[in-house]
Amino acid sequence: MKAGILERLECLTVREVPDPRLERGSIILKVRACSICSTDLRIFHYGHPRVRLPHILGHEIAGEVIAVGEGVKGYGLGDRVAVTPTVACGECFYCRKGQHVYCQRRKSFGYQLAGGYAEYLYIPPEAVAYGVLNRFPQTVSFVEASLAEPLACCLRAQRSAGVSAGTVVAIIGAGPIGLMHARLARANGATQVILVERDTARLGGRDLEGVSSVVDSSREDPQTAVAGYTEGRGADVVIVACSSPEAQTQSLHLAGNGGRVNFFGGLPPEKPLITIDSNVIHYREISVQGAHGSTPKDNYEALEMIARGIVKVSDLISHTFPLESIVEAFRFAESREGMHVAVCP
Repeated sequence: MKAGILERLECLTVREVPDPRLERGSIILKVRACSICSTDLRIFHYGHPRVRLPHILGHEIAGEVIAVGEGVKGYGLGDRVAVTPTVACGECFYCRKGQHVYCQRRKSFGYQLAGGYAEYLYIPPEAVAYGVLNRFPQTVSFVEASLAEPLACCLRAQRSAGVSAGTVVAIIGAGPIGLMHARLARANGATQVILVERDTARLGGRDLEGVSSVVDSSREDPQTAVAGYTEGRGADVVIVACSSPEAQTQSLHLAGNGGRVNFFGGLPPEKPLITIDSNVIHYREISVQGAHGSTPKDNYEALEMIARGIVKVSDLISHTFPLESIVEAFRFAESREGMHVAVCP
C-alpha cells in the first residue's frame, strides 16, 4: 500500500509499504479521510517522544471496514467508522480510576501505532476490544466523520471547564477548532459566545450563527471588548483554541471572577513558557486547566452530534488532498489560508 511516511524531521514522503495483515481479533480499514491536526504539524517539525521515525502519522481518521479477523463481533464489512486514537491498557493506576486518557501505557494511532496517512489502517486486537471504532451513518461523509476526533476533545474540554446553560464563553482563535468550540458551546447552552481572532478574513463563508460577537484582536483590545459585552464582568469560561503564548497570557484577563480558563492548544517545544500575573488568578479565583485527548465514549457522542446536526462541521474542512499530495497538504495546512485540511487516500 501507499503511505505518507515521516522519514525524519521535516522530510515527508509517499512510498510503498507492506499491506497490514489480518490477525485474530483485528480489523483492517480502508482509510477514506484523515484530517491534519496541528499536532501532526508540530511532530513534522520537532518530533515527539512517543513517535519513532520513520513513521506514518495521522490520528483524525475515518474509514471503511474491509477485513474482520476471527473472533471479532459487532463489526461487518462495509461499516463506516471513525477511529478514537488512543488505546488505553485498562490496568494501570489511571485506568483503574476510569481516567483512560491518562493511561500510563497508552498507545495511539499516529504515535506508537501506524496512523491514517495511508491507504489502509490496521486496528490491533487490543484496540478493537477497547472499542476505538464507532460507526456512523451514510448521511455523514467520511471527511465530516474525521472531525469527530477533535470534536470529542472539545467535548472533554468543555465538560471539564463547566460550559453549560447560562455561561458566557470567550474563545481565542477562530480557526476550525475555535469555531467547533463556539458551536459546541452554544449547543451546551452558553448564552454568549465571543470569538477573538486576529485574522478575521478566515471567517468568510463560515457559519457564525451561534456566535454572539467577533472581536478583531488586530484592531481592538480583547480585554476591553469582552468586558464591554459582559457589563464589565468578563467571561465565565475562556478557551484558548490556538498555539499562542500571547493568547494564553491574555486569556486570564478575559475571565471574570471565578472564571475557568482552558488551554486547549499546546505550545511548540521551542516556546513552551509563558509569564502570567498570578495575582489575577489569586484574587479573582480563576481556575486554569488544560485539555487533550478523548475516549471512545466521547468519540461516539461527537459522531452523534455531527449526525444529528447539533454541531455542524461540513464547512470546517476547506480543502482535501489526495495521499500523493500530502506534502502539499501539510504546507497548505500551515499556511492558514483555509480551515481544516484533510488527506483522502
